Amino acid sequence: MEKKQEEESAKAECTHHDNNVELGFIEEVDDELLLTNQFFPSKVGGKPVWLDLQGIPSAASLTCKNCGNVMQFLIQLYCPVDGESACFHRTIYIFCCRDGQCHQRSAQDCFLVFRSQLPRNNSFYSSQPPDRQNPQNSYDNSLLTKWCSLCSLCGIPSEKKCAKCGTPYCCRQHQVFDWKHGHRENCTSAAKTPIFASNDYLFPQYDVCIDDDDEDNDNDDADSKSDHPTDSKLTGENYHDYIKSDLANQITEADIKSVEDHNHDEEFLEFKEKIRLQPDQILRYKRNGIPLWISSKDIPSSSDIPGCSCGAKRIFEFQIMPQLLHYLKIENSQTSIDWGILLVYTCSKNCLHNNNDKSSNGYMKEFLWRQNYSSAETKS
Repeated sequence: MEKKQEEESAKAECTHHDNNVELGFIEEVDDELLLTNQFFPSKVGGKPVWLDLQGIPSAASLTCKNCGNVMQFLIQLYCPVDGESACFHRTIYIFCCRDGQCHQRSAQDCFLVFRSQLPRNNSFYSSQPPDRQNPQNSYDNSLLTKWCSLCSLCGIPSEKKCAKCGTPYCCRQHQVFDWKHGHRENCTSAAKTPIFASNDYLFPQYDVCIDDDDEDNDNDDADSKSDHPTDSKLTGENYHDYIKSDLANQITEADIKSVEDHNHDEEFLEFKEKIRLQPDQILRYKRNGIPLWISSKDIPSSSDIPGCSCGAKRIFEFQIMPQLLHYLKIENSQTSIDWGILLVYTCSKNCLHNNNDKSSNGYMKEFLWRQNYSSAETKS
């Protein structure tokens, strides 16, 4: 009964959303130099761009508890905190298991969130802003090799090397994958991993552009429509119109039923209205704000959000929207990765040390809550 009352209270609070929300949108990568360490990027897919170059999470700390495989980098968000010198630079990383069957069991076992932060004066970066107009002036290709060795396949710390050419890998599994997907033909004693190497293992890489929520401006309604097709269960478009779109072959009977069920869900109706003008948003950011729920089900109570190991309360910081799934080019099936929204909660005090995980050093574990579309789906 107490749990139900807390959920109802949280739902009541959510009727008063703060308009000062920043939205994240996908953009194609124009200059890959701008997605390197010195430019503190926000990005989706590819390899993670680490902020603190010491104490980077290892393969062991990024292992899915369900299947035992190393998780894959999903997204990172550069989000400094004004007025906190220790957070002059600050990035949050999300990793996930690629196996959709793991996601059907428990989100807490197949997602991981890490927070990293640095003061303005640190061991890795200039205290002066990088030159974004001429990025080659700020780019230092020796930065990574000076501080760390990263897996050629996924970009997390390496623990193994190819015996012939010395290419680094985080685990045997990734070495075997790379061997089967091209390294066998390209392995030479002089081989070097290209700086911006991509591969079939990674999610597609995109830049993330952050903008203010302009939901009150209805004058640009026509101009605000996305150029990308989006799922009708997200935008509220009529299913018969949607089925004519480029994504029609991806929809399932379960999706159709989900739309019908959600037509009577007040939270989902509000969700559709909030994203109506900018339906291609993949992220909503408002530190210590209130999430935009996608369902009236599985709204976490205060007891569902664990406190930080430092003793401080965790607060909501941002949410990943379901639209991101489209850009990841994941096969749509009953066993594929799926979510309604992903909510990230972080330490309210931005602590610097995790008392329960000394191996993480500058990377603090944070908390993610997954809310699905339907109550029939497995709860996080």
